[in-house]
Amino acid sequence: MAKELFNLTLTVVIDEIENILSSYPTYPYQQAFSEAGLRQDLLAYVLSRVPNKYAVIEQTQPLPKQILFPPYPRKELLDIEHYIHLGIRDILLVYSRTNSGLLQSPNFNFSASSSAS
Repeated sequence: MAKELFNLTLTVVIDEIENILSSYPTYPYQQAFSEAGLRQDLLAYVLSRVPNKYAVIEQTQPLPKQILFPPYPRKELLDIEHYIHLGIRDILLVYSRTNSGLLQSPNFNFSASSSAS
């Protein structure tokens, strides 16, 4: 039987990114991270900063619910949430500097927003 390595942390981080981004204003946050590139950058940012958990499963088995949504200690979830918020700020700051005209709005000053964090 063939076995597959499954990143348990990936599903948790994707779910947390969705939850956290939904609490942010549409512009510029949800709008900027609706692009696949920035969403993937955020995912990579968080996964590279938290311990990842893996499971080895048989390829013929359907994924059990505890594999798709493993229980995580509260501290680890808080760490993931923390890095998501930092990643949103850091990635948008870099993006706004390299694409200066794209995130400019008369109602939004990203520099003032990020310095409050």
